[in-house]
Amino acid sequence: MTVKEFVRKILVSTCVVCTLISVFFYFVAAIVNEVESLFDETAVTFRQFLLILLFSLLVALANRLLSFQKLHIALRIAIHYATLLAAFLVVFVAAGKLKISGPSSVFLSVMIFTVLYAVCFALGYFLLRLFGAIPKEEKKKDETPYRSRFH
Repeated sequence: MTVKEFVRKILVSTCVVCTLISVFFYFVAAIVNEVESLFDETAVTFRQFLLILLFSLLVALANRLLSFQKLHIALRIAIHYATLLAAFLVVFVAAGKLKISGPSSVFLSVMIFTVLYAVCFALGYFLLRLFGAIPKEEKKKDETPYRSRFH
């Protein structure tokens, strides 16, 4: 893969993730604020949008870790989770100045992130499997015919 292809894939993935997160925040804001139309109020400020964009870039880079075939899949998923958790804590909690005080609040935010990660990972995996981006594993057929040992 050339550098140009790598950068293009990262940027496309960043845009998709950023769009999904932004639309999610707009819908949540519309539900919470009981807004008649999504276009009446700004649910996300420009500063918050830049944080979402930064987080989306980190998600896109972390997603490239999943395609690194030299590591076992469980290790790749663990590294992916740890990278995204660190990105979430740094971008939204530290830079975003999320109001989290005390260890119980941090624990709760990590648990919420873990549940969201598991749901998004499972949904993404099954959608990729459904659309054929992840090939199904085929069982290897034994070429030798069966011969009974007890005859």
